[in-house]
Amino acid sequence: MTAPFSATYLLKRDRVEAIRLGSQHLLWQLHMKHLLHPDIAVKDDMAIADIGAGTGIWAVELAAQLPPSARVVAYDITDAHFPAPEYWASNVRFDHLDSLGDIPESLVGQFDVVHLRMWAFIIRDNDPGPLIQNVAKMLSRSSYVLPMRQNCKQKPGGYLQWEDARFGSSVVRGDAALQIRQMMDRMGSATKHNFQWLDELDQHVKGAEAGLHIVDCQYKPWSTQLIQLCMDTFLVALENSSAALDRLKQVAPSVPSSDDFKNALETLHEEIRKPDGNQLYWLPVTLLARKND
Repeated sequence: MTAPFSATYLLKRDRVEAIRLGSQHLLWQLHMKHLLHPDIAVKDDMAIADIGAGTGIWAVELAAQLPPSARVVAYDITDAHFPAPEYWASNVRFDHLDSLGDIPESLVGQFDVVHLRMWAFIIRDNDPGPLIQNVAKMLSRSSYVLPMRQNCKQKPGGYLQWEDARFGSSVVRGDAALQIRQMMDRMGSATKHNFQWLDELDQHVKGAEAGLHIVDCQYKPWSTQLIQLCMDTFLVALENSSAALDRLKQVAPSVPSSDDFKNALETLHEEIRKPDGNQLYWLPVTLLARKND
């Protein structure tokens, strides 16, 4: 009997993936033009968690812009992409965390900011609620402080900053792009990935009963100049995911074989490079929410 397919991360954690994550980080930077949302006040001793950090590039780059007393912790379920400790900045550390499991009591209420990026292929069954609730547990609550014997003032609670891919709203142009999109749909059905929640991310955050309210949410598309970079990083990710297809096909015969998928990707790559060629890319969503209790 074939064992059930249970992988939650379909991409190989190899050198190619590490390089792709760096390119994807550049894509987000050029799109947003900031690391930390400008509505978040930078202060001494602030604590920031980067969840699902991968290579930790966001955490490392941000730490260099913060006061020396601020601390950034980059968490991931695996250390496969973590840099060697000798390359860690003094105010950055890396640690393991299963952020869809039970959050350790030592992390509850400890962070001024929790950052999420690219959870689209981790969340199953169209339900990001458990992740949102766990993030909210890690955020500091609002409190009252007494500055210089004056009236009490409210200190705002911690912030959730989130950037993700609306794979359900991908731009598809041309026959080769449509073929890949159809293959992806068959793969998504087999792995129970439903990307509808990403087109309603603000509604899911508000509806998660996590005590968060929306400060800013943008469904702004890429500028024309960034479309090619988005397509390039997307195609590399799709090619990387093909390694899981043959095993997945054993339990879901409707999915393409790895060879068929790679051949279709090669055709798409050639068609994309032609004038007015094919297009296949996802659209972004960015969100900032604040804990208010």
